[in-house]
Amino acid sequence: MQPTEEEEEQVRSNHTTLLTLPPEIQTRIFSHLAVSWGKPTIQAVLRTCKQLYKVALPVSVSIFRNTVNQSKGQGPCSTTRNAQFLRYILISKPWLAKNVRTVVFGRISSRDGQHRNEEDKHNQPSIVNKEIAVYQQHIELILGQLPSGYIKRWGVEWVEDLKSGTSDAQAALILLACPNIHALLYEMPDQPRHFSQLLCFIHNLADISPSIRTPDHSKMIIPLSNVQDVFHETLDYDHGYSTFGMEAPEFFAFPRVRYYECILAHVWSDVAGKFERLPRRSSSVEEIILHASYINKDTLDGMLGSCRALRKFEFSHFRLNRELGAPCLMMPRDIMDVILPHASTFESLYLNMEETWDKEWKWVGCPERLCMGTGLRQMCMLKSLAIGMQALTGMLGWDPDTPSPDTPKMPLRVKGAPKIVDCLPESLECLKIHDCGMPILGQAAELIQVVEQGHGFKRLTYIGLLFNGWKMDPDTEIPEARKLSCNASDVCLDVAFREELHYLCDFGETVNEPEGGQRNMTSRIYAPHIRKMYRETRGQPNLGWRDDPELYDE
Repeated sequence: MQPTEEEEEQVRSNHTTLLTLPPEIQTRIFSHLAVSWGKPTIQAVLRTCKQLYKVALPVSVSIFRNTVNQSKGQGPCSTTRNAQFLRYILISKPWLAKNVRTVVFGRISSRDGQHRNEEDKHNQPSIVNKEIAVYQQHIELILGQLPSGYIKRWGVEWVEDLKSGTSDAQAALILLACPNIHALLYEMPDQPRHFSQLLCFIHNLADISPSIRTPDHSKMIIPLSNVQDVFHETLDYDHGYSTFGMEAPEFFAFPRVRYYECILAHVWSDVAGKFERLPRRSSSVEEIILHASYINKDTLDGMLGSCRALRKFEFSHFRLNRELGAPCLMMPRDIMDVILPHASTFESLYLNMEETWDKEWKWVGCPERLCMGTGLRQMCMLKSLAIGMQALTGMLGWDPDTPSPDTPKMPLRVKGAPKIVDCLPESLECLKIHDCGMPILGQAAELIQVVEQGHGFKRLTYIGLLFNGWKMDPDTEIPEARKLSCNASDVCLDVAFREELHYLCDFGETVNEPEGGQRNMTSRIYAPHIRKMYRETRGQPNLGWRDDPELYDE
């Protein structure tokens, strides 16, 4: 039966369109068009009609990204784009600055004349005196909260560098001007000046009592006080993140930071002392990821010790250039010591110490520190644990590669090391053990038996054993390991074998792109789609997606 004309008209009158939706719903829809990666489409909405323009305009500045073309990997950000954005949020439409939520910078520098972005070679906008006056007023407004001759000199230098157009000065002003930034992602800066001083300034402001009043403010304005998420990275595998010690301790002093991640964080000097100056248990950081990094115990103790309630920690090791004279890397027991004070909140640990390689740990005289020990059992809130066989059991399935013939031979079995069933907490739900060799079979079978009989670990639903297959005999050892099985109906046992290439993917591996260049596959700036797949398949034997050319479509 066909509808009547009256019924068709009623359907048309009740039909909901984008224009008839409430502004709050429109904003939610438009927020999915403003992205920090790929090609944003929010600009198209601004050109539709006045009604949608009004709603979409604040969303259009919610993410500011200034990086090189994604297909080229890392490199300097555009001073031209920085200058245009500053003019927009401080001159043309200053009311929009409060809507900036995410800032993504490529490499900022205090010497952009030597390393210029391709966009800047063809377009260098001049800054007029009116703009400089507004920028100077804004800088003086914030810096004037601390009465100091140094602060005044810094303001003058900052303005001069804005006139010369350095990305370092521009980026610092963008961060100063946007009060509601929640996420800050950037590459390692090149000789940062104002950027580093701004971080230190914010730290100093945060340390001062909020009851202090200034002539211009009822209370202090603390830039970046709403930042909750910090990510920074580098592809410099020779020197690592050389400004880590200047930046990381400052972020841990920010009042609302919850998530912190650094790729290639390497400690060269007394970074530990900078973290130790933070009051113990004062930082709001809850999740820390240090990927492909090289950190000593004192630095890690200061970092994690500053956290009020740590919930998650991930660490993967990277082979450092020893000629640079870095301090000795921490051992597994050192890590156990610094996370144990967080037992009441700690839920997830991922630890990969590259166990096929002897890292010149100072274990002689204290071999028990080569494994975590029974301290793990005290982690009463721990739900997810991914760890190497040696770090968990003190056992190795092979002689690790040594950097020099003078290095003492690491023991294949630590005498007196506790078994797996004596280490794990009852709260554990997911257990992944990588770098496995034949010596783990007995302890793994014991764990499975305890779980099957219901005598312990009743919340455990996943047990993953990842063997280094390229170090095993394919005719005898691999078939023997495959015999492991679990008859508990609610427990998944995953036994897998990987090749050396896949093993190396967790240690600073980069992705070669079809058009040339490289990207770190854990980068949130240049490869978030690859990073997502990497993290989902990490610990699996096959990473075939690495060579899929469709991954590079944006």
